[in-house]
Amino acid sequence: MSHHPPRRPLPLIAVHAETAANAEQRVIELLGVAGASPGEVHTLIAAIRAGAVEGAQGEVIALDTQAPADTSDQVQEGWLRAVETISERLAHIADRTIQQARTAAAAMETRPVTSESEPTSLPTPVDQVGEEQVQQVLEAAERIFVSLTGYTGIDRDLSQEILAVVLKSVSAEQQQDYVRQLEAFAEASRDRLVQLYRKYGPGGKFADESHCYLTHQPEGVVVCERLDSVPMWLNAVWNDEIDAELTLDRFTKYWRFGLGPS
Repeated sequence: MSHHPPRRPLPLIAVHAETAANAEQRVIELLGVAGASPGEVHTLIAAIRAGAVEGAQGEVIALDTQAPADTSDQVQEGWLRAVETISERLAHIADRTIQQARTAAAAMETRPVTSESEPTSLPTPVDQVGEEQVQQVLEAAERIFVSLTGYTGIDRDLSQEILAVVLKSVSAEQQQDYVRQLEAFAEASRDRLVQLYRKYGPGGKFADESHCYLTHQPEGVVVCERLDSVPMWLNAVWNDEIDAELTLDRFTKYWRFGLGPS
């Protein structure tokens, strides 16, 4: 029996994440000052992301005629199939980015809005999230998680530790109503969450808690919401304080790319 050598992991691009997170947050602030609603801001940011993915798809398509010279027909055919597969996947990612943004934006617009007479202010970052806020969000996240999975064997100390960091990607203005925002997200994204946990969560076919504990913890629901709302900001606070960057990378791939068409 032949044994294939272990596959070398592909390198991740980790050069521009912090710059992109800062740029995105600045754009969000400017659009907020200009009077754009949270849902509109979210949709505009998603449109920019989808356009960037389509731009990458165009460059991939251009590779279809650039197979290595003097290779067999079999290699040429394999090259073309690889280009087609990647191109189709990028097109799906771009479409899904827009679809998910519309769902999230609709949930955002259901929240109470401030009176027009109130001045518009910039989102205010928080340096530290209070224990009471962490506990309230954890209780809501646990209710959602258990309703989706039936799993109760969670590590609450770990949940509190992770949420104290993840919730720093929620602006001070949104902290008070964040539980309501999380519940609206969970309702709007229920089908995707069910699919995520059935596949990667407790008892799932591809479950691997040792490599991605977020699939077995209620704070994973919060991470999903933040990935759909402010992924760059989430990455910035996570990578700055949690010594488990690959955990978030893997969970992000599950949430964005590891589910069926949505």
